[in-house]
Amino acid sequence: MITALLLSFVLLLVLGMPVSFALAIASALALYAGGVPLSLIVQRMTASIDSFVLLAVPFFLLAGQLMARSGISRDIVGLSQSLLGHFRGGVGHANVAASVLMGGMTGSAVADTSSTGMAMIPPMIERGYPAPFTAAITAASSMISVVIPPSVPMIIFCVVTGVSVSELFMAGLVPGILMALGMMAATALVARRQGFPREPRQNARAILRALRSSLIALTLPVVIIGSIRFGVATPTEASVVAVIYAALVGRFWYGALPFRALRPLALEAAATTGVVMLMIAAASLYGLILTRAQVPQAAAAAIGTLTQDPTLVLLLVLVIYVVAGAILDLGANIIILVPVLFPTVTTLGIDPVQFGVVTVMGLALGLVTPPVGACLFIASTIAKVPLMVTARAAMPFLISTLALIVAIILVPEIATWLPYSMRR
Repeated sequence: MITALLLSFVLLLVLGMPVSFALAIASALALYAGGVPLSLIVQRMTASIDSFVLLAVPFFLLAGQLMARSGISRDIVGLSQSLLGHFRGGVGHANVAASVLMGGMTGSAVADTSSTGMAMIPPMIERGYPAPFTAAITAASSMISVVIPPSVPMIIFCVVTGVSVSELFMAGLVPGILMALGMMAATALVARRQGFPREPRQNARAILRALRSSLIALTLPVVIIGSIRFGVATPTEASVVAVIYAALVGRFWYGALPFRALRPLALEAAATTGVVMLMIAAASLYGLILTRAQVPQAAAAAIGTLTQDPTLVLLLVLVIYVVAGAILDLGANIIILVPVLFPTVTTLGIDPVQFGVVTVMGLALGLVTPPVGACLFIASTIAKVPLMVTARAAMPFLISTLALIVAIILVPEIATWLPYSMRR
């Protein structure tokens, strides 16, 4: 069955079929060839997406689209610039800060790249920043959006493994902030070396004005993270609150979100959710194949011949993630790789929450590495810069993120302290 799965999956990808469809069809064909009745295949796929946790996916996606459409990103960018623009390369720092704030609302790196890129890249180029740098910092900082809550890839990881969504959300908060600080440090080094400009320092009145304009927008991440952190709401319930809040703010505060705009945005979120659900349904078939073929046991034995040291195993897994991220999409990689690796790492005593953060961060590097690099492609298109030129400019930010992942592997408490403090 494994041979049939791999051959059909690769063939369908070569023919240009989307990853979710290719995995579902290849898995179904492999199971049917192995004598599994078609009725069981359908039942397995249906049962895999019958989950309360998965309800959070369409709502968080819709909340992010409502935020992008309402003009909230404009106020977020304005606040970031007023606070950080006076540093050398300050608009680059503001770009990173905007991604942190937008990521706390959307949970999607692609949405962050699109909204922040349209708001930041043209003004940065006008201010004298090199176009490759503007595209690189926009694409790289968007990785933060899938690390800090709410993160759609983290929800997928939790569905595949059974790890608590609330704990993994909280686990991403500190690493996400450290990612931002690392990228700001890299921006400062590049800015000093290339002599990037400074913005005029804003006075207290201008900063307060920018803060007042964005206060309504800043409330949403606090509501989402705070409600989950203190047990007021589950991630699914928080996602519904996010949609209601975003719709009301966009309609009545910003006046930029008429009710007739809700239907197309909801349909777009539903279409994206359909792709995610199909991937998860396909993952259930894929997991059944792995179980029948005892692939996790074989993977554990193979890794065991190399080392039994948990740290070395995670470093080896990180290498796999860096390579896989350059080939397939983040969500697809979670679906394909985690069911194979998760039993092995838990057997070695590696913390599941730590592994979840390492997985999402490690595979997120693929968002900014060619040839797949969705965020790299979007930012390069906005800045009108060749893809490989942007990829080279993004190297300092990728290195800083890679160093942070290694630090989390060596010091798990960076990721685990906050979620486990919730249990007390």
